[in-house]
Amino acid sequence: MSKLTVLQTPVRFSPAIGGVEKYVLELSKDLVAGGDEVIVVSADEPHANSPAKINGITSIRLPFKTKVANTNITPHLFKALKAQKFDVLHTHIPTPWSADISALVSLVKRKPLVVTYHNDLVGDGIGGLIAKAYNATLLHFVLWRAKKIIITQEKYLEYSAHLKRHRRKVAVVPLGVNEPQKFSVKRDQNQLFFMSVLDKYHEYKGLDVLLEALAIVRKDFPKLHLVVGGKGELIEKYKAQAKELGIADSVKFLGLISDEERDKAYAASGAFVLPSTNSLEGFGIVALEALTYGTPVITTSLAGSSAYIKAHDAGVVVPPKDVKALADALRTLCKDPGKAREMGEKGRAFAAKEFSWKAIAAQMHHIYEEAGA
Repeated sequence: MSKLTVLQTPVRFSPAIGGVEKYVLELSKDLVAGGDEVIVVSADEPHANSPAKINGITSIRLPFKTKVANTNITPHLFKALKAQKFDVLHTHIPTPWSADISALVSLVKRKPLVVTYHNDLVGDGIGGLIAKAYNATLLHFVLWRAKKIIITQEKYLEYSAHLKRHRRKVAVVPLGVNEPQKFSVKRDQNQLFFMSVLDKYHEYKGLDVLLEALAIVRKDFPKLHLVVGGKGELIEKYKAQAKELGIADSVKFLGLISDEERDKAYAASGAFVLPSTNSLEGFGIVALEALTYGTPVITTSLAGSSAYIKAHDAGVVVPPKDVKALADALRTLCKDPGKAREMGEKGRAFAAKEFSWKAIAAQMHHIYEEAGA
């Protein structure tokens, strides 16, 4: 297997928190462990020293002038990417600007481009009009330029009209999970865990739906409570909703939590809940992370991980935005703690076996080589 230099271009990178940021970090760590060199060029948000090494990954962080929607505009991106020596350029959708400039640099330098298509670019109001215009134009330049397009779940070909014309380039590579940490924490079968960034860009994670379902189920199971990990400008909105529903005393907002605190919450909870409400949800890696700790998952059919959860009977999958169905799923696990534990153990077994980052990185390296690196 040849050693490659991979140039990654997420809009932000560690210590920034988010699904794409975590994907790039974990994939890159195992690419480096396998012998590749990885360079990540991103916006300097949050601010960190640059350049630097993160787990053997070279991190180059660029100043940005402004943000459009959730994308940092870095004026020196083209120059910074063009200055790098690399074998393959790996960029990400839905982040216009970083993906567009990456595609242009791959063309100028005659290097293969690989795109991970996490989800469609959508929006409301003016943002929706911009997204529509982008999807009809520059998006297809990026996808046309790509030698390979990676999706994390096969059914995203059905969800996304934009991918259909490029389907011959599409490869399915699921997300991975790390080895679970060893914690001496006691599991509380009455504790539910939810985690996300609590901002307007992540409303699709469905915390509002979960709060409504909890209010229904708590009438029969008064000890049932929810811990919420994550921060963002909508946290006060969710606190107000919990108060209005009469469950404020049953919901604890932890704010921003460390990886260790997150993992302890996985291990200590009776169930992890990911009630995603639209197709912005890609794979739902947090669901698989929870399973590595033997914690059953309740999620919706939109999460790519839901197919695996359903196939292995490792939790309950419900329709999106269906408060009653979600409440029924919560009630099912509350009524039968033994079944919940059994589901969690089934999940632990398949997640550890089928979704190691080492295996995912090896698969991605092969795709880089197929793309012409």
